Amino acid sequence: MLLPRQMALAVTRHPNLTTRRLLSSQPPPLNALRSRLFSRKVAYATAVSFGIVGVTLASPMVNASTDTANTQPNQDSMSALIRSYVVYSICSVPSLVDSAPSVLSFCQSIPGLKQIAEAFVRVTFFDHFVGAATAEETIPLLTKFRAQNKGVLLAYSVEVDEKTATLQASTGTSGRSKALHHKRNVEEMLHSIDVAGDFEDRHAADAGKASNVSGRRTWVAIKLSALVPSADSLSHLSKYIINARPHDQLVYYPGTPQPSDLDVLFSTTPLANSSLTKADLDALRALRDDLRRICMKAKERNVKLVLDAEYTWFQAAIDAFQLSLMREFNVAGKLTNNQAHVQPLVYGTYQAYLRRNTLHLLRNLELAQEENFILGVKLVRGAYHEQERDVVAPYEPDTDLIHRRLAIALKPLSKDEVQEVTLPDYSTRSKSPTWNNKWETDGAYNSAALILVDQLKQENPFVGVLFGTHNRQSCDIILRSLISNGLAKADKEMSTVQVEDRIAERFAFGQLYGMNDALTDYLAGILVASSPIILKYVPYGSLSEVIPYLGRRAIENKSVLGASMGGAVDERKRAGKKVWRRLTGSRF
Repeated sequence: MLLPRQMALAVTRHPNLTTRRLLSSQPPPLNALRSRLFSRKVAYATAVSFGIVGVTLASPMVNASTDTANTQPNQDSMSALIRSYVVYSICSVPSLVDSAPSVLSFCQSIPGLKQIAEAFVRVTFFDHFVGAATAEETIPLLTKFRAQNKGVLLAYSVEVDEKTATLQASTGTSGRSKALHHKRNVEEMLHSIDVAGDFEDRHAADAGKASNVSGRRTWVAIKLSALVPSADSLSHLSKYIINARPHDQLVYYPGTPQPSDLDVLFSTTPLANSSLTKADLDALRALRDDLRRICMKAKERNVKLVLDAEYTWFQAAIDAFQLSLMREFNVAGKLTNNQAHVQPLVYGTYQAYLRRNTLHLLRNLELAQEENFILGVKLVRGAYHEQERDVVAPYEPDTDLIHRRLAIALKPLSKDEVQEVTLPDYSTRSKSPTWNNKWETDGAYNSAALILVDQLKQENPFVGVLFGTHNRQSCDIILRSLISNGLAKADKEMSTVQVEDRIAERFAFGQLYGMNDALTDYLAGILVASSPIILKYVPYGSLSEVIPYLGRRAIENKSVLGASMGGAVDERKRAGKKVWRRLTGSRF
């Protein structure tokens, strides 16, 4: 294992290439600046216009000559390959991704150009990253994936656009603008559970199985910020929780949840020195009721739920609701009489790009054992780094205690496993809640993954895991750990990996729809189990609803995945090679 300081010396920090110094000592006239900005936006808008014309004209013609008729989208059709090439070409240019939100906003403000811009987004980013406009319309995609030995994590992808949320909060309009929508979102998430349950029931009937048996791999994702009138309520509760509970000396900001975190919702005494208002408390109590209603529906339909992580300023509140739901629904009496062979009903998302993640995970594992519930873990690197790296954490933990606790957690791992991981440097003091370098996030993810595999090998594990990653190295580390711990068997070439039945319902990989399909296909091809081991995160929603999600996906491709295997550049090259082979018949 490389020591953190040795690794740090090997990392070259490049200057921010987007920073420019003005060559002139005098600022340009205001009118000139406005003209320059307008010209730049028009140029971008013109490029968008030509792009949409090219894609919409080329795709049908190419399909007519090379593709057979198909009633559902085919990711290998020529139109889909051209779309992939266009999407990942855009994601490969950081300046284009950075300017995309403002360019789209500018285009939407001009009649005529608005329709062109939205049409461009629809046939490129929307069709590439979004499964459909409604839950029912995703059924052909779910059926296609199941035939490929893949499951689905279905997500109604309404989420907070942080710039809009900040503007609304400053003008006092956020509550009014969302008040009419959050209850509709609750009903839609309940509806998505029914769609997932109906699909699994039909699949079980076609296979001649009982509808309540294992192997139900259509899950549903839940986003809490979409279920309240204003996301400010989650922010206010998070601040209250962090200030009210003692700071855990092992866990960085935003800390780790305690069973008492939601006691404030049932308090009858006025809250002193708190930003929580009566309207906040009313909304949060209603949120708790709605979440319990969602969980009871999921339990009835035998559909697993995954609570998505969000911005750190919401996360303490999300953690509190997540823990409350796990303590209620992830216990033997709430799940099944044979708890050893099932996954938990409720999963939470653990983000490795946050400094707190590994210790936060260890604390949650300890709590699950103490209180006898199963911890549902979706382990990811994270998708909000761009927005959060400048956040200033209000406290720092004891780094000496962290190192001692990590040494205990990693002790059961084999030497081969430990040597595959470069741990981040916890001794470096930082006010940021996120790691500064990608290698640190990678190390945090891989070490947490090995700790989770070690938990899975226990006779009665208190955990179920969905490893969300687009990183081939991480997938290989996890597979080798499963094999070395006797949880899977492989042939010499690792062309087939047979997963033991005892963990088949507690373990899965996940990737986002439209991202690194080559890795998904590789895993689906080699993994053999009683249930599909690979899940695709498939968002759905109307174009206007999923715009924030699409923006985040583009940024993630640019910054998180762009520099590694499976990033935007690699995806563009892969799509380009496939297009060339289709056009020329060449194998190269």
